[in-house]
Amino acid sequence: MDSDDIAPLLTIGDLARRTGLSVRTIRYWSDLGVVAEATRSAGGHRLYDAAGLARLELVATLRELGLGHAEVRSVLDRGRTLAEVASAHVAALDTQLATLRLRRAVLSAIAAGDREEQQDMDRLNRMARLSAEERQQITDDFAARVGAGLDAAPGLVDRLRGTGSTLPDDPTPEQLDAWLELSEMTRDPEFEQLARAALAASLDADHAGADRHRLFAENLDATVGAALRAGLAPDAPEAAEILDRLLGHPDPTRRAAVRTRLRSQLDAGVDDRLERYRRLLAVTQGGQPPTSRVAAYTWLATALETH
Repeated sequence: MDSDDIAPLLTIGDLARRTGLSVRTIRYWSDLGVVAEATRSAGGHRLYDAAGLARLELVATLRELGLGHAEVRSVLDRGRTLAEVASAHVAALDTQLATLRLRRAVLSAIAAGDREEQQDMDRLNRMARLSAEERQQITDDFAARVGAGLDAAPGLVDRLRGTGSTLPDDPTPEQLDAWLELSEMTRDPEFEQLARAALAASLDADHAGADRHRLFAENLDATVGAALRAGLAPDAPEAAEILDRLLGHPDPTRRAAVRTRLRSQLDAGVDDRLERYRRLLAVTQGGQPPTSRVAAYTWLATALETH
């Protein structure tokens, strides 16, 4: 082979100029054995070949992408593939971006001048430091406390938790306000006892009864709620079809029992705070606020009397 075809060996200074890394950093990676020297000069200085340069350039790229020393070494030693490391960093960056979007929303709310009370601003700042999992944990813990010791079907307790994170990463001012109020309610011992009493009262003697109650509650907004939003009167002919969808077979005995229970609940009063909690939960999650139970029960009771 002609000597002109042999690539010249590079000193640490040459590598530093080519890669932009400091001499100290190159020595560090060389001492670890990640970037091996090809030989030494007569004066004892390290010399590197093209393979060493390529390996060091990869080190520089991985560091620019935010990988730590241990991760870089793991990739270069084939302990982990670059794809595996990149996937983990994408997930980490997504979490950081979500946190930054929430903090931006909080700062925007404060900058808008809507927050005059220091206590309110402090709560917003604390909320901005919570991860999505930590925010969800607040309602999870509340639901667990309410249902503790009660023989409730999981679906009933889940309705207190909501679905998914109780606040998006880029919330609107309305959602921020709803979350602040919601988080205060979950820390109120009196409200917790109210929710627990309501849950206990809704339970039947067995799980089948609890399941029926859960299904009835889930279908109430899809049927009666839709009718209310559409402006349908309870004595309209179409209301009979809604009763069939909600209650199933038109058994007069069963419908009379439902009507009696609804009237009893209306006479006892539906607590406004429970209604408020359900509405706030829907707002924070960007969903359709549920129909007022008072309005739904009144419409349904009237429809049962008419049809």
